[in-house]
This record gives sequence, structure tokens and C-alpha cells, in this order.
Amino acid sequence: MLPAMAHLVIEHGPLTGKIFPIEQGLTLGREAHNTIAMPDNKKCSRDHAKVWRESPGRYSVADLGSTNGTLVNDEKISRQVLKDGDVIAIGEVTLRFELGVDEKPKAKAPPTRASLAEVLSGKAPLAGAPGSGGGAGDMPAIEVKQRVLQYSKKAAGPAGMKIDVSQTAGATRWILILVALGVAAGLFFAIQSLF
Repeated sequence: MLPAMAHLVIEHGPLTGKIFPIEQGLTLGREAHNTIAMPDNKKCSRDHAKVWRESPGRYSVADLGSTNGTLVNDEKISRQVLKDGDVIAIGEVTLRFELGVDEKPKAKAPPTRASLAEVLSGKAPLAGAPGSGGGAGDMPAIEVKQRVLQYSKKAAGPAGMKIDVSQTAGATRWILILVALGVAAGLFFAIQSLF
């Protein structure tokens, strides 16, 4: 079982597997007065680094002017906010920072999807429609009528209506395509006659 508070787990070194709760803070170094003393770590300074709690769920690490530096995820740092799973290297010793169970972010529940029958009967809002909670609150309302999706904007009126040809039935689709081609051809010949 994971500890309730944030902690450091030694991954490599003489104390491998040992867990040190951070509580308000701890120090790391060669001298015995440090919370995590590493007397045999030749690349560790007497007072090498410290890790402390800044606020609930927020922890930082700082190098205390060590000779060989402190690394977080293989990057040399002077001070850095820690994320769950970050690896701290001090000389020959590596430690993994882990948030406590109580401090880990809670997973969000996946959004539920309404069936087409629920949407058509009015029992569930359509995702993305205003007030549905599905995000994109400025997305136009969508209505399903006769297998043609019609998009209407509040202020656009009848001129704002568009038809998605890919959603129309067979014969209706071809009629719409032929009408569009006829309009395009008429415009082409009208422009040609002007020159």
C-alpha cells in the first residue's frame, strides 16, 4: 500500500528500497545530521540538497551549492518543483519522488454518451449543444430532420441554413449536386458574357 504522504524512494544506492516521508521537508548529504545521510557517496557534498513541501500537493527540490550538482530527470537544477515520478540523482544515489495517495490528482470520470434515441426523444442533450455540458458552448445547435443535418445560427435566420450533402438520401443527394452544378455553370456563362 502506498503511503498517504509524499515521499522519496531510494532506487539505487546503499539504502535501495527505503522510503523517506517528506512531511515538512528533508535534507540530503554526506554528513550524519541530514535526514538522508549518504556517507559513502563520494560525489555527494556534505549538505547537498533539500526537498520540502510548499503547499498541499506541491513539493520542490533545491541544490544547496553542491560541488557535483543535483539532477532531476537527468537535468541539472538549482531549484525545481517536483512532479509525481520525478527521479532525483545525487552522486551515485537515485531517488524517486512520489506523491502520497491522498495528494494524487483524482481521475475525472469519462463523459457519458447519449444514444441517438435519447437525443431524439429529448431525454438527453446533444454533445456540444449549448447547455449540454459537452464543451464548445458556442457551437451552433444541431437538429436532425429527414436525415439532413441542418446547421442554424441564432442570428443568421434562413440565410444561415446549410445542408450537409453527405447525410442526404440517394436521389436527393444527386438532385442537390445537379442544382449546384447548374448554378455554377450559369454563373460561369454569365461572367463569360460580360467580357
